[in-house]
Amino acid sequence: MTNPITTGPLPTSPADLPAPRAVDGSILDKRVALIDLIEVESFREVMASFADLYRVGVKVFDAAGNKLVDIRVGNSQFCGYLWEFGGTRQACTKIVTGLKNDAFDVDDGVEKSRVVDCFSGLRYVVVPILYEGDLMGRLIFGPYMPHTSPGPSEEIYRIEPRVERRQVDRLVEPVRRAPDDLVTKILLQMQKMVEVLVHTSFKQILTSQLHIESVTSTYAELQEKSTRLQEQNERLKELDKLKSNFLATVSHELRTPLTSVIGYSEMLLEGLAGSLNDEQRDYVKTIMDKGESLLGLITQILDLSRAESGNLRLHLSDFDPTPVAKAATTSIVPQATRKNITLDVRIAPNLPFVRADKEKVGQIIVNLLGNAVKFTPAGGRITLEVDTWTGPRPSAVVDDTASPFDLGEETFLRIVVTDSGVGIPADKLKAIFERFFQVDNTSTREFGGTGLGLSIVKSFVDGHRGEILVESVVGQGSRFTVLLPLP
Repeated sequence: MTNPITTGPLPTSPADLPAPRAVDGSILDKRVALIDLIEVESFREVMASFADLYRVGVKVFDAAGNKLVDIRVGNSQFCGYLWEFGGTRQACTKIVTGLKNDAFDVDDGVEKSRVVDCFSGLRYVVVPILYEGDLMGRLIFGPYMPHTSPGPSEEIYRIEPRVERRQVDRLVEPVRRAPDDLVTKILLQMQKMVEVLVHTSFKQILTSQLHIESVTSTYAELQEKSTRLQEQNERLKELDKLKSNFLATVSHELRTPLTSVIGYSEMLLEGLAGSLNDEQRDYVKTIMDKGESLLGLITQILDLSRAESGNLRLHLSDFDPTPVAKAATTSIVPQATRKNITLDVRIAPNLPFVRADKEKVGQIIVNLLGNAVKFTPAGGRITLEVDTWTGPRPSAVVDDTASPFDLGEETFLRIVVTDSGVGIPADKLKAIFERFFQVDNTSTREFGGTGLGLSIVKSFVDGHRGEILVESVVGQGSRFTVLLPLP
């Protein structure tokens, strides 16, 4: 392995320091940053030991101009004094900017060290730090007073006449005087030290990069498998959509003959085809009841299929929700009466008009009440409450990523159905709105049904940009809350 900074015979001056050589090859074709090749804290400690030993400051910057090391020795008060005056401050700023940013001279395509003489009479040496042919940063050694210099430069007083000569002479005394050959030796030692640090770090990075390459290869395989899974998932979605369209078509086609069956049953019961005896009337009534049940099931499947396929149509209008809620309640009364269930209806007076699909809002209430009747034992109690509520959307409140400033208040039509039924286990609450889901899915389950009622409610509520919440305790009952935004 070649050295990132070249060593060689001692030059006669810092400007003649050998140019660092680039490391041949690359680490997985990735450009390495200086901060990746050194452990910054250890590097600072080593540089501090050099500064303490030779009593000269050291600074190290990466290629982007970020300062990694800044150790000042002897010159702080001197430079601080010059900084107090406008003229010398501008000159100092120009020197510092040049030390950090000025391009290096290039010899055979490689950057060379350069000497920078400050207007104050002090001197800096700027050494490029190269790695793999790239300029990784620069090491600035200084300031120090050249051994041959008589003292501070007269340029100081030409730039800023207000500077006091006696003060300058006193403050410059702590600055180290050093001959060029000594500076050259110091910098060569520092180069060797950087070489060791970089080589050690290079081995660690090489090992790490090889590991990354292995992981990357594995990741690519996983990515490929993930892509195949995604394609299969898209295919399944497409098949699911075809299934939904098929169900919608079949359900629609079944409605016509089934409606005829129910219609003719009604005509038979009314005696339009002649009188029936009691047994015949019971048979025909059973045909009509089962036909109506089947028609309801087909209607549910059709509604759900439309929602899943994105063809759910809302016929929006402005209407008073009070009669809609009362009508929905009336359709449930016979079922509740048969089970001796008390139905308590509490509709707030003077409800505002809601802009929604009137039929589907009624269906939401019917399905929630029907679900409550199904799972409430005989002698139980069901409460329907319809009122308005103002507050932040519940989904926004539980969203951990939402800002408190995003929780704006809205006004909703609130529909609450509470029952004293069997309740829902906590681990099933998130699944009850899935299609065909049954809390008890065994063949011997006590409660019948298709598991579509709540799924349809959820699709209708989502279609209205509303919210639906459920709270339940096993053995004590459930509480469903629907929030429909008001205009």
